[in-house]
Amino acid sequence: MYIIKPYTKTDHMMIVSESSIPGLVLNSKKRVRLQFGIKSIEVTVHHSDSFKKENVHLSTNIIYQLGLPLACAYDFIVQGDKITIGPFIGILCELTNQKLAEMLPTYQSFVKGYYYIGGAITVFSIEGINKEKRTISGFLYDPEKNTWEVKTFPFPAVVMSIAEPSLTSSWEVFHEHMKNFDSLLGGRVFNYPHFSKWEMHQMLLPELKEHLPETALYRDVEDIHDMLNTHGSIYIKPVHGRLGKRIFNVVKNGSEIKVKYDEKRRRHEEVFAAEAESNLFFQKHLIPDAFLIQQTIPLKTHEGSVIDFRVMVAKNEKGLWENLGIYSRYGARGQIVSNITAGGHTEIARNTLKTVWKLEEKEIQRVEQEMERIVLCSIQVLENQGYHLGNIGVDIGLDDECKMSIIEINHQNPDPYIALMAKDRLAFYKCRFQLMRYGRYLGGF
Repeated sequence: MYIIKPYTKTDHMMIVSESSIPGLVLNSKKRVRLQFGIKSIEVTVHHSDSFKKENVHLSTNIIYQLGLPLACAYDFIVQGDKITIGPFIGILCELTNQKLAEMLPTYQSFVKGYYYIGGAITVFSIEGINKEKRTISGFLYDPEKNTWEVKTFPFPAVVMSIAEPSLTSSWEVFHEHMKNFDSLLGGRVFNYPHFSKWEMHQMLLPELKEHLPETALYRDVEDIHDMLNTHGSIYIKPVHGRLGKRIFNVVKNGSEIKVKYDEKRRRHEEVFAAEAESNLFFQKHLIPDAFLIQQTIPLKTHEGSVIDFRVMVAKNEKGLWENLGIYSRYGARGQIVSNITAGGHTEIARNTLKTVWKLEEKEIQRVEQEMERIVLCSIQVLENQGYHLGNIGVDIGLDDECKMSIIEINHQNPDPYIALMAKDRLAFYKCRFQLMRYGRYLGGF
């Protein structure tokens, strides 16, 4: 990597030592276009044996016009008469600048392997984007001080989204900005677009029908009763929901209908003597086209806790998918969901398969391989539909006989913190590291 030094004597000049940048053929006063993020400028390249090989000297006006931070270490990619400085990776983390500042310490995991990534790494919020000026106000990582500095910088070369705009007022503006990034940067925007649970189900159905519960879009109460009459037990979920919120488990026993749900962190149970009595409840809590009705997946329970599995995958520095870990999730006792945020806990999957399912090592390997196959097949279907993903978490249900069902695909921010909770720190940091290496790869480095 190279260190950029300001040069005050001449405008629009780049000075390097002889053959210090691979691929750069130096002629007398060679003119090239220098690119950083979405900005570029024409410069004249000179060489000098009096400068260190690892230093690249740029005129101060070039540094200013490109918005080039000097505290970072860079690589240079030469393509004909164009030189790209980078990588320059922007991470869209939050909806507001206030939340971005509050969460800043948690982004340190993205830069833990900085000297294998290099370049300018920034974190920003939707609020910090200026579409007209094509600039972002956010935080830039300073590797010399190991701190984040408040900066305004041009649009980066690569944008990764870990923002969670669903069910917020920022949903539309998020997509507006991401669509703009995508048009400017092409295939260098990832974890975008977002899809709903209903869209996911429709996309996966042709290829993975045997692993999907029967699902319908809620339009009126008759849809609920049709599914109840067929399956006896169903789940109703928000189309855009996350973290196990606003989920209802509905069970029919004869004419009686029982509904379990959580509200304001309290468990509730309603019992209705007949369909007509339940209708008012459903009409009060549900919005047409905003909820799914799903056949209940027969998940295994252990000591009152429902269990499912999270498969954590991410792309590597070559753009290839890797399975980074599989974890079991135990719901809080008596809960209808397994989400950790709802009071559950987690551990490495093979431990659960051994102690709860009583599987031998060969059977454990077979189950894990089948989970990975289903996940990779799901990803291929989604990517064939135009979704550019860098990492996802897929939730899989497993019954007593090890039959597998896809419960959920987490793609807005499939946080690898589940690995930390399962005491698998290496997988957590590897996931974050691989995301940054994938960003570097997308930038051409």
